[in-house]
Amino acid sequence: MDELQGIMDVLLPNIKNKLSYTQSIFDLWFGDLRLLELTEDTAYFRTSTGLRKKILGTKYLPVIRECLRDIIGFEVNIQIEADQTGDEFSPHTLAADLKDENEPIEVNIKEDEEKELVDFINDSTPDRQSPIENYTFDTFIEGESNKFARAACLAVAKEPTTYNPLFIYGHSGLGKTHLLYAVIHYIKKNHPSLKIVYKKCEDFINELISSLSSGTAAAFKDKYRSADILLIDDVQFIAGKVSTQEEFFHTFSTLYEADKQIILTSDRPPNEIKPLEDRLRTRFEGGLIADVQPPSFELRIAIIQKKCDSMHISVSQELIHYMAERLQNNIRQIEGVLKRIHAFTSLTNAVITKEKIDEYISIVDPGNIPSSVMVERILLAVGKKYGVSVEDIKSKKKTENIANARHIAVYIIRKETELSLKEIGRIFNRDHTTVMASLNKVEINLKTVKNAKSDMVALLKEIRS
Repeated sequence: MDELQGIMDVLLPNIKNKLSYTQSIFDLWFGDLRLLELTEDTAYFRTSTGLRKKILGTKYLPVIRECLRDIIGFEVNIQIEADQTGDEFSPHTLAADLKDENEPIEVNIKEDEEKELVDFINDSTPDRQSPIENYTFDTFIEGESNKFARAACLAVAKEPTTYNPLFIYGHSGLGKTHLLYAVIHYIKKNHPSLKIVYKKCEDFINELISSLSSGTAAAFKDKYRSADILLIDDVQFIAGKVSTQEEFFHTFSTLYEADKQIILTSDRPPNEIKPLEDRLRTRFEGGLIADVQPPSFELRIAIIQKKCDSMHISVSQELIHYMAERLQNNIRQIEGVLKRIHAFTSLTNAVITKEKIDEYISIVDPGNIPSSVMVERILLAVGKKYGVSVEDIKSKKKTENIANARHIAVYIIRKETELSLKEIGRIFNRDHTTVMASLNKVEINLKTVKNAKSDMVALLKEIRS
């Protein structure tokens, strides 16, 4: 069962990414989909209702099959059953039935839209573990890149309004949402009387629009302005939306003046959110701003090791270091690769290899190519361009066309990989000073030789494609 759940943990996010649906719409159809059994030729799924079975089995079968194939490595038949045989009737199903079957299904979800997170906050499903249970301060792996942001979040969780507002920014996948969930978890446990309201900014915007069109604006305002703790994720999406900024300004001001805690996350600092009204920007900047940077090599090793332990994945230290070297951008990519490794090893009992890791990394980060692979690609492309062999480029031969090709290859390897001068020198059996000489020569040629720059652009385009 753990193996099947591991597959679902990878499958559902992949399907959501392909469909580009909001979480609310995605959960409407896929939220309770379970994988019950996987054989050599068939995957047996189960959902709650006949309507969901019908929609999944007609509209979404190809994407389910394709995403499952990407995970397990081979294509199987898909069979979907339902807990209920009838098609239940509700405003949701009516809205879905009225849609053109060739268009994405978008319905106005009200009570269901916050799903698991709201259930957790409100204790409405106490017998079922919420997915945010694992997103605590204890499970947040600390390093120099995120130490300050974690400390700030813990401070406001322990004593709300210590820093108000708290504004956390950093690129996607670095743990900002984990920190928000950790705050929610801590406050729920230690300050249970406080009312918590969490929203992704896009959902806040959609809910505002819905309240205006349905005449429920008063209820909308009361929901947000009565919060003790307001957490808004990805607030950068408010940029350029005049009406939303107006409403958010008044909500912000009401809570701030009432000494209620506000926590915001963004992929950029307040002064880079444009267009943003000055009155909002100054309020965002009026509290504490903490950034989250990409994890260091040592922190990536710690993250991979801890996640391997929690997922019961057996991987050598050599491969852990290899993944840490390759996966430099964010933690979400690390999680994506490890979930695929977990599914692969659980299903096949095979030992994970560097080649398999490369395959999974290319799925979560298509532009991430191993240095060794990129070097060979560069050498082949340069050799083809200048009519010389890879062996000649690596050799000690000094004829003009071979030496020129070698200089170009050295320059592109330095540009397109993370290899040091010393490491590049080893490829050509030369020291780092020779590598530096090649780099300087190419730099000069690009500025002085006719067509050199256009030739380089064309060559780089071919290598990167």
